[in-house]
Amino acid sequence: MADRQFELPVDVRRKSEVVQDRLGLIILITTVSVFTFLIFLLSVLLGNKLAEAAAALPNVKVLHEWHPYESTRIYDRNGTLIANIHGDEDRVVVPLKDISPNIQRAVMAIEDNRFYEHNGVDIRGTLRAASANFRGEDVQGGSTLTQQLVKNLFLSPERAITRKVAEALLAMRVERHYDKNKILEMYLNQVYWGNQSYGIEKAARRYFKKPARDLTIGESALLAGLLKAPEGISPYAYPKAARKRQLEVLGAMVTFGYITEEQRAKAATEQLELNRQLPKPSKHPFFIQYVVEQLKEKFGDSAVRQGGLKVYTTMDQPVQELAEKALYDEMDKIKYSGASEGSFIVQNLANGHILALVGGRDFEKNQFNHATQQHRAIGSTFKPLVYLTAFRLGLVSPESQISDSPVCFNNGYSNWCPHNWDGRYMGSMTIRKALTLSRNTPTVKLGLKMGIDPVIETARLAGITSPIDANFSSLLGSAGISPLEVITAYSTIARGGIYLPPTVLMKVEDSRGREIHLERPQPERRFEEGPVYNLISILQDVVEKGTGKNAIIPGRAVAGKTGTTDEMRDIWFSGFTADMVGSVWMGNDKYVPLRGVFSSNSVTVWGNFAREYYKMYPIQAVEFPKPPKILVEKKYLGPKQESAESAALDEEKPSASPASPTAKAPAVDDPAYGYSPLHPGAGGVPMNNDNNSGELKPLIDPNANRRPATLAAPLPITGGGANTNPESGVH
Repeated sequence: MADRQFELPVDVRRKSEVVQDRLGLIILITTVSVFTFLIFLLSVLLGNKLAEAAAALPNVKVLHEWHPYESTRIYDRNGTLIANIHGDEDRVVVPLKDISPNIQRAVMAIEDNRFYEHNGVDIRGTLRAASANFRGEDVQGGSTLTQQLVKNLFLSPERAITRKVAEALLAMRVERHYDKNKILEMYLNQVYWGNQSYGIEKAARRYFKKPARDLTIGESALLAGLLKAPEGISPYAYPKAARKRQLEVLGAMVTFGYITEEQRAKAATEQLELNRQLPKPSKHPFFIQYVVEQLKEKFGDSAVRQGGLKVYTTMDQPVQELAEKALYDEMDKIKYSGASEGSFIVQNLANGHILALVGGRDFEKNQFNHATQQHRAIGSTFKPLVYLTAFRLGLVSPESQISDSPVCFNNGYSNWCPHNWDGRYMGSMTIRKALTLSRNTPTVKLGLKMGIDPVIETARLAGITSPIDANFSSLLGSAGISPLEVITAYSTIARGGIYLPPTVLMKVEDSRGREIHLERPQPERRFEEGPVYNLISILQDVVEKGTGKNAIIPGRAVAGKTGTTDEMRDIWFSGFTADMVGSVWMGNDKYVPLRGVFSSNSVTVWGNFAREYYKMYPIQAVEFPKPPKILVEKKYLGPKQESAESAALDEEKPSASPASPTAKAPAVDDPAYGYSPLHPGAGGVPMNNDNNSGELKPLIDPNANRRPATLAAPLPITGGGANTNPESGVH
């Protein structure tokens, strides 16, 4: 059968099939177009958002003024570091040239080995980290050092895509504006290294007690490893984890060519000596506490705790240690007395610099600074101001006569009858002897004739700012006054009447080494020399013949005054030479009377210190200037009123004035002698009552509180409380 000689029929598509195919093509094209448009729209929206986010990002140019929180360093007068003051971040910033290349290489090897190659974002490193994380290997962040820096400086630590985008944008901006070395320097000084160490310099000193420039390869590898988890792999708490991480860093340093295999092997076997000492407070915390208070007052809290100030103080460390030893040794000897606290301030007379300041017995147990914050009655330590007032007014001379005899005073509520500490009365004596032996009744009689206002004015001029009640008990030191004010007043006397406030600040520099201007108060004459030198001559007798004998320094002129308060709650001594003044207080915060001690114990502290001080600094001994004669001029207010009361009080006969042999010095018990050139009418006059009690009533309000003119409100009285009760047995 022959084959067919024709072709098979062709399959012809039907019209419906053609239409269906065309419709599918249209749908596909439409879908692709819509999807493309959506992508374009999304891109536009995302671009706008990114543009807005970029515009809202911080200006990285502020890094030109970059300076992280940095500790304030406090030095003594010789440039020895004595304390670091910091807030939340304890940091010292150093330039890159002072950072060991070993730590620079260790950090780059483990954190960003392509640091000098990328532009702020390392795409290759990011992909490598993502791959490692996907495989479940050691988690890596993939962030460059620049990204870590901007995250610490500008961004929050949240894990979000927006934060990562912002981080990348900021990192690239930083790379455009700053060179790599500057970025590395900022990074090493900014990051946290654990153990309360911010910045590489603090970390090096805290972990290894050395500066960052001296770090070895092994030490650098250990520190670089801490950046992953500063507290989680601490060599103190987790030594095995820290060691493992150190070896990883050393391996990375070899892999990326930073060190040789031989260097790695040597570093791996290096015995690292970790600093086991925890940070301790300053050796002299009360002095530092007062310095910080002064700095905060001048510059604010944030500048002190975060501003990286360099503060050079007036402290002389050997003198500070001498003062602490003298005070603590004596307190140890009188533990039985109840004197659990004390203070001691030493000041250079020439410039007002505080060389030493001891504010308490144990700072860890009691941070209250008794030298600066406490206000306590100062007892007879106040008396020199009373006598200085009388000398200023020309009322008496040191050789004028006064009676040590009973006296009573009506304060409007009751009779106040002060007595001497020994309960005895010695009759007629000179002003010199009355102050030398610290007799109370002559002091009160002198004050009654002057009035309290002139005495308060003298105290203000000398440098005392605490409130002083206008009660005649203030003549015996019942007002609450701080030891710092006491030494200010005594330094004014010791300079011959020149006031110069004490200071603890010599020089302050900012974090860049620029000196900050400090207002320097200028010496100001407050009293004429004559009255002051007459007072000093008596205060010398206090040391040589009276209650201050334990302060005698052979071959050197010493003057001073002791003081105790009612029931021996406080014991004081303030003394001075021609170049140095010191003030000692001992007592307790419970205001409980002391037992078996006297003001001589405070004198012992001063004397033991001063004798060692002049062995350390053999300053040439200088005598105090000889006092001029005081010409006493009686200022008569009216006919003298003879009375039984005044006759009973005037036991002595007026003596001739040394300045005018033909004129008689007035007896200070003369009731008509109450005129004050400073405050006319402020003196006392006898009461003409029916009982002839001999009481004197002042012409001023005994309840008025006299404060400095510059004080609009009462000063707070803190620490131990002020003894405002009238003194009866002070000396």
